[in-house]
Amino acid sequence: MIFTQKQLLLGTTHIALRTESLYICKRNPQGVATLETEVPYEEILPVKASEHRHIPTNQLVFTALLLGLLGYSPWREWLATGQAGFQMYSWWLVCGVNALAFWIRFEQQWCTFRLQTAHLAVTLAGRPWQRKQFRNLVIELERRTKTYLRTEYGQVNPLGFIEPQLRRVAWLHELEVLSAREAQALSTRLTGRRTSDTLKSMGQELESPYLN
Repeated sequence: MIFTQKQLLLGTTHIALRTESLYICKRNPQGVATLETEVPYEEILPVKASEHRHIPTNQLVFTALLLGLLGYSPWREWLATGQAGFQMYSWWLVCGVNALAFWIRFEQQWCTFRLQTAHLAVTLAGRPWQRKQFRNLVIELERRTKTYLRTEYGQVNPLGFIEPQLRRVAWLHELEVLSAREAQALSTRLTGRRTSDTLKSMGQELESPYLN
């Protein structure tokens, strides 16, 4: 799965889900890579996604009123004479500059998407038409990561070293790759015990029984 986004004056952000890793590349408007990294799925979880939206409504209203005030005289002259003078062209130029400035701030400050993993955070423009694609990217990233970890690390061998395998099972359970029931089943298969808690009998602590 690939997610690509181009931002005015900032360049391009490219995110790709590869077989064993998450690839991220940021390039400036000249096409030069300013950030390029590949994070293995072992270092991804937990995955967090957020959307931030803060539009300064008061500022937009004030700017619109100011432009309306500046444009009153040019528009009045144009309606009276039918000819656009220097003031009218200047007013349109000011409107264009403000529209461009608002668009840049909309993409870079007012609306943003944020993808955060265990060791990496990426901020993207919060475009409404890319919201669904961004959410699908986050869902697919978490799904692929958990599937990869389950496949590569979710198997145990009772004939091998038990302690490292128990730590690995606990790690997978902490990352929510394995459910509590699955982690308990694997631990029981390794140790032969249903639980590590001790039993008490006649005032003495006894080890929990082994299962055949």
